[in-house]
Amino acid sequence: MTDEQKNINPFEEYTIRCQKLEKIKELNIDPYPSERIEYLSNNQLVANFNEYLEQKKSVTIVGRLRSKRWHGGSCFANLENNWQQIQIYFKKDEVGKADYEIFVDLLDVGDIIQISGEPFLTKRGEKTILVKKYHLLNKSLLPLPEKWHGLSDIETRFRQRYLDLIANNEVKDIFLKRQAIINYLRNYLDNQSFMEVDTPILQSLAGGAIAEPFVTHHRALDIDLFLRIAPEIFLKKLIIGGFTKIYEVARCFRNEGIDHAHNPEFTQIELYWAYQDYLGLMDFTEQMISQLVWEINGSFLVNYDGHDYNFQPPWPRIDYREELIKRCKVDINNYPTAYELKPLAIKLGIAVADEWGKGKIIDELYKKYVRNEIPGPFYIVNHPIELSPLAKKNKKEPNFVDRFQLVVAGFELVNAFSELNDSFDQAERFVEQQRLKDEGDQEAVPYDAEYVEALKYGLPPTAGLGLGIDRLVQILTNQHNIKNVIFFPTLKPKLEDKK
Repeated sequence: MTDEQKNINPFEEYTIRCQKLEKIKELNIDPYPSERIEYLSNNQLVANFNEYLEQKKSVTIVGRLRSKRWHGGSCFANLENNWQQIQIYFKKDEVGKADYEIFVDLLDVGDIIQISGEPFLTKRGEKTILVKKYHLLNKSLLPLPEKWHGLSDIETRFRQRYLDLIANNEVKDIFLKRQAIINYLRNYLDNQSFMEVDTPILQSLAGGAIAEPFVTHHRALDIDLFLRIAPEIFLKKLIIGGFTKIYEVARCFRNEGIDHAHNPEFTQIELYWAYQDYLGLMDFTEQMISQLVWEINGSFLVNYDGHDYNFQPPWPRIDYREELIKRCKVDINNYPTAYELKPLAIKLGIAVADEWGKGKIIDELYKKYVRNEIPGPFYIVNHPIELSPLAKKNKKEPNFVDRFQLVVAGFELVNAFSELNDSFDQAERFVEQQRLKDEGDQEAVPYDAEYVEALKYGLPPTAGLGLGIDRLVQILTNQHNIKNVIFFPTLKPKLEDKK
């Protein structure tokens, strides 16, 4: 790109490119052909370049023009495919005067082309293809962001991820690592005899977690439906049906705030394991994630946000109640109701809403004084029953449940527990959750009569967990903002998009 081109604004550039497009059409060249192309990937070409060079073998490659550099009657260019660039060389006497002038005058950086030619090395030893013929595959009309001066605005990068991927190779590396993480977890679970399943995203009740759902309406049935906040209820119904080890890579949706750790649409893996308890699942999780970290990172030590986190097992196990006593001098056993706990929470800096129940107040105390204060990785165990409407009571402490969460850098990466399988106990907990919901708590779990009925047929002793993929990828790719690890995060439309 010349200095003169750099000074052209995008609207002028669009106008100029549209004029070039019309000239291309006047020459009876299809600027947007549809055809199958047999080609060699740039990665294959670079890896086997010497072989093609020795054999003087003609190759065909495709990709996006990333640069053009003129030298009298010739032109060097870079062609990119799958983030691998290779230099190509146009000579007027090789492609012919007419085709050479079309390339020089009418094609731009950003256009997608196919070329065929012979490999050679320049005097500087750079791998290059001498173009014998070329073919336009797509005429681009807007200029690409420059490599060094271009796409730096954060919102634009999220909104126009395609440009972010073109301009910033490191972004591609994040998403390749994300897929490697998901693939590793899938393979690990498959090798442990878990079966992957699919359950409904549209649900008549939003259960399985404490969160506010998105609501939609089905016209044919004339009923409201909810985008799932978790797949838990349906997965446990499959355990009742006879499966013993299952998991789902699930897209979930929660109508909650957006910040560096939350996106309304997110991905998690939920698994359920019959004839297992939360202690056995804790050991299993520790092995699975520590081995994942070693495989992906090459070390148990992970640097995230300027701090090192050591994933080498065993990880500390911290009791929920005892840690609250230690850190903010609050023994939640001494406060049986929200009414009694609220004044103390306010003194401790918690902005308590009127509709909050005891569980919500406890959770906010935990987040402020425990979760964000211990680096991790660590397990927080034995949660209050008010926070866990689907978890089994602890035999020794019936006000607490057999539950654990894996916490790293203030993130809850894993939530897991021994599943409640007593239909009477479950019904009582649903009644309490429904009361909170009726009093204005939009995150409370609704009464699920169908699930209570299913439990009456018998859910074997079962342990289950949910693992947040996006947050795990954040930590393993050192990305502070969750938007950096989701291709297209949720954003507020720009004003012009609403017109």
